[in-house]
Amino acid sequence: MDKKFLRKFSIKIQSLSNNKHLFEFDFNQKLLNQFNSDMDISNSKGICNVILIKSEIMLDITFNIIGETNLSCDRTLKNYTHKLNFSKKVLFKFGDQDEEISDEMIVINRTKSVLNLSKYIYEFFILEIPVKRLHPSVKNEDNIDNFVYKTNSSKKIDPRFESLKKLK
Repeated sequence: MDKKFLRKFSIKIQSLSNNKHLFEFDFNQKLLNQFNSDMDISNSKGICNVILIKSEIMLDITFNIIGETNLSCDRTLKNYTHKLNFSKKVLFKFGDQDEEISDEMIVINRTKSVLNLSKYIYEFFILEIPVKRLHPSVKNEDNIDNFVYKTNSSKKIDPRFESLKKLK
């Protein structure tokens, strides 16, 4: 892990006043590869707008992430760009030791001076990628005809068999 690269996703929380603060972080595939280099997504990029509300007892942080990544369709194996736009909220309460209570609430040591948000941006981004990946051109996933490659040429029927069609 490149700690120097991850430092740009840090916020100095000790120096912040008890108020509302706004931060913006640009990220790309390099951030995702810091945590897991064996992924089947590529060319990921995005912007994370962070709204941080600091009080005496906690940090209320909202992550607004807009981004995109290249995925491969599970059915047709075509590559496509998947766009993401979502918000997540996490409460960081000040306590005596670091502890994760739930996905939305984390206790951090009150003496901590810097909070690194790179792990949270990575996790939120990865969790928003769909498990079932379908290319946008596949409209009805239950219709098998959408997954068969079609050709424009029609098969010509031998004229001798035309009269047999009438027997149906």
